[in-house]
Amino acid sequence: MTRATETVHVAYGVSRADAIRDALRMEGCTERVVALPATLSHGPIDPLDPDARQAWVRTVLRCAPDDDWREPEEPWAEATTADVYPVYWVCLTDAGEHAWFLEFASRMAVRPFDIVDATGLDFVTRDGVRSPWSLGLVRAEDIVSSGLRERRRPSSEAEAHAASATWAQLRAENAPLRIVRDGRLVSAPLTHFDAVLVAQGRPEWEIVAGLIGRALHHLSFEVDPPGQGVGDVVLFGRVLALGAEGAFDVRGAGPGMRDYEVRLPAIRPHPDRIPG
Repeated sequence: MTRATETVHVAYGVSRADAIRDALRMEGCTERVVALPATLSHGPIDPLDPDARQAWVRTVLRCAPDDDWREPEEPWAEATTADVYPVYWVCLTDAGEHAWFLEFASRMAVRPFDIVDATGLDFVTRDGVRSPWSLGLVRAEDIVSSGLRERRRPSSEAEAHAASATWAQLRAENAPLRIVRDGRLVSAPLTHFDAVLVAQGRPEWEIVAGLIGRALHHLSFEVDPPGQGVGDVVLFGRVLALGAEGAFDVRGAGPGMRDYEVRLPAIRPHPDRIPG
């Protein structure tokens, strides 16, 4: 099979795509970079319907009514149309990146594409050698100095089939969350991060955003494996749910995480009653 005339680089998320684009430009490469939107590490994925996923986010995670989390189809068309040859950039220890890679490989079916896989790599940075768990933590200059672009390689047929099979299984399970465990993306219950949130709670009132920030830092840098790619939207929804269950005291008119305050209750539930 001959390659299409235009090479297009593809990554999950705008910030990652921006860093890759800047790195390519620093190396004199003007090839296009496409950012795939939103995240598939939470919410229903069978069917992969934007309206159903938006309804789930609003009702289960309780985001603001005017927030639109629907994933547009246009970036997919840019990344997978027949007249481009995609180069997919990914770090598989990030659940969000991992999920989008599986969906991308499934959409490509038997078509060839290349991969730039940053999983487990050491990056030479101005702060020393780092091993980031997500491309979202990598700067453009780090991509260049570490020669990440040179790791580009063709995907194998076996690799693509395995990715498609894994994604088909995850879609059949259709769990509320997906996390990385032992290098694989697996289904997880909605309560998976509840124990972390409660452990990061404080007895004095604070803005919910402060609690979520500590939980994200803990999950990103203080646990092994780090990351999981969970975002503040998921954790915010769980704080409100834990408030309704009595694991937190929550007050405020909403709708955003800066419009609520949270604290640990004076009498805490028994740990066995806290999900997760």
